[in-house]
Amino acid sequence: MDARDAPRIGGSPPATLTPVVSVSRSRAIAARPVALVRRRREQILYLVFGGWNTLFGYGVWALLQYALGERLPYLAIVVLSWPIAVLNAYVVYRYFVFRSRGPILREFPRFSLVYLATLLVNLALLPVALRVLPFSIYVVQALFLAVVVVCSYLGHRYFSFGGTRRTRVDDATLDDGPAAGGV
Repeated sequence: MDARDAPRIGGSPPATLTPVVSVSRSRAIAARPVALVRRRREQILYLVFGGWNTLFGYGVWALLQYALGERLPYLAIVVLSWPIAVLNAYVVYRYFVFRSRGPILREFPRFSLVYLATLLVNLALLPVALRVLPFSIYVVQALFLAVVVVCSYLGHRYFSFGGTRRTRVDDATLDDGPAAGGV
């Protein structure tokens, strides 16, 4: 008599059924993160690529601040770094996060408006923050970027690329026949 034929204690299932139950349960447990990633794909990609864009934009600004900080006012450097960071962010968000196929001439100005709003807030608050907070300009700008990530996601989701997405869905569901009043 080997261990498999021994009497079971406590009514536990036979050893031969345990792997089947474990495999089934393992698949169900493994499917949860996959379903979460599929459901939240856009947000996850935005965080990943937004992290890149934040590092890139901050790096461009910090490099310009370091190189030109003694010759130019810090607000001028913020304005100089802005178009470089925005162009990088647009390409990354358009192709990798939102997968937009909308017209660039429509999306890019809308995209730029979202970042223009954050630029204007940055230009207004940066001098105040530098006077009030006990941090260097590098730390204050990094803190500001953390707020920009959340605000810009909402702006891009619903304004920059959102209008294009709704248009595609509406076009796909409309009937262009005469009965629907189409032309």
